[in-house]
Amino acid sequence: MSAEPDRKPIDRWLPWSFVAFFFVVFAANGIMVYFALASWTGLHGEKQYIRGLAYNETLEDVARQKAMGWKAGLSLAPRRQGADDRAAYTLRVDLSDAQSVGVSGASMKASFVRPTHDGYDFEVDLRDMGQGRYQGIVVAPLPGQWDVYVTAEHRSGAYRLTKRVVVPQ
Repeated sequence: MSAEPDRKPIDRWLPWSFVAFFFVVFAANGIMVYFALASWTGLHGEKQYIRGLAYNETLEDVARQKAMGWKAGLSLAPRRQGADDRAAYTLRVDLSDAQSVGVSGASMKASFVRPTHDGYDFEVDLRDMGQGRYQGIVVAPLPGQWDVYVTAEHRSGAYRLTKRVVVPQ
């Protein structure tokens, strides 16, 4: 009799199957990490850092705005087809004071920021239509989600409004 027991052919491949399994897992993870790093633009990194440095001033601005008691509403409604087949929209902002009286005479601007793509941001000046209503025409370069940052400068103070809107295709 032999001192070594009979070995089956599968016994030789069993350790290598574990090695192959972990190789596949590491390769899949490596591919996912590569595509995650290659596709991320780092869009908000520097902007968020700079905003963080002025955080106390931001808190003071928010407290000042709350003390004014102003309210604003924002809407985006379809208008017409643009010259280059992009849809145009009417951006409307209604601004009222603490007594719900429309605030006219403000200088208002809306900044559209694409949260997922760099290089498509744009601004729209809003005209004072009277009685606290401000309007502007928006032709977005891409459909989808946009962050709208509205800034109103008035002799009584400044007002800021942020809202995410969806521009349909």
